[in-house]
Amino acid sequence: MFFVETIAIPSLGNRHYLAGGATTAVAVDPPRDIDQVIAAAARRGVRIALVVETHVHNDYVSGGLELARVTGAEYLVPAAARVAFPRTPVHDGDSADVDQDLTLHAVATPGHTPHHTAYVLHEAGAPVAAFTGGSLLIGTVGRPDLVEPRLTEELARAQHASAHRLADTLPDATAVLPTHGFGSFCSSAQADGETSTVGQERSANEALVKDADTFVAELLAALDDVPAYYAHMGPVNSTGPAPVDLTPPATADPATLADRLAAGEWVVDLRHRVAFAEGHVPGTYNFEADGQLATYLAWLIPWGKPVTLLAESPAQLAEAQ
Repeated sequence: MFFVETIAIPSLGNRHYLAGGATTAVAVDPPRDIDQVIAAAARRGVRIALVVETHVHNDYVSGGLELARVTGAEYLVPAAARVAFPRTPVHDGDSADVDQDLTLHAVATPGHTPHHTAYVLHEAGAPVAAFTGGSLLIGTVGRPDLVEPRLTEELARAQHASAHRLADTLPDATAVLPTHGFGSFCSSAQADGETSTVGQERSANEALVKDADTFVAELLAALDDVPAYYAHMGPVNSTGPAPVDLTPPATADPATLADRLAAGEWVVDLRHRVAFAEGHVPGTYNFEADGQLATYLAWLIPWGKPVTLLAESPAQLAEAQ
């Protein structure tokens, strides 16, 4: 019997997955803070044998490379993705064993990026779940304009074709498990619900109920702004991210905060806006810990600017970090 565990990062609007059987598992599009994935595997009592990326991400730094290093897992990345680190290149139609009777099959689904690849989990030869990354989302698709402006319309048409490829080849009961769509600006719209299947998407997804010309025209007309930090994510992920430092931060006293503010550092108060309005350290910014903290703080802060977080509790600070 297989399992799929979802690791949600609400502040980025993404979901990441650990799927496997009795002894081994695969991590799909892992987040930067890989401790969450390792903890999930420990709870399940499984070894992470595979780490896979659906694409080179534009909205967060991937934890895939570090997770593969730490666990010794095989790191699968779409073959056409330009990366500067060792990995197992994945081509359309490739397969890899996850556990007994569990196999992962790669399906080329260009559109969100030219090299985008979905992975379909088969149990005893039957498709049971599709990890669709930024291709087929719940009710929509991943946006096609994050790679190169001149490719946007071409990729939008590829999204339409990729969605149909998945819908035409997978049974209705196959679970659709996307990475984007839960608040990430990598999605062309927000997810219409929390869970879905291929059958549900076939009757409701914009890419599957509209002809290609209509779909492309409406998709391109509805594209929103792109967070400024996205420009840095692709290069970081292609080069190979450094390990994330999850060391608990030191406590800053009033004098230290004053020095940081005087030096132009951003000091960010994580409390609710009402509490902030009632009283705060002059010169600080308010970004509530609840909500899409990472997306909006990273969007507005000048790239590379040091930041200090002020929290109400160690747990709130750890979550924000």
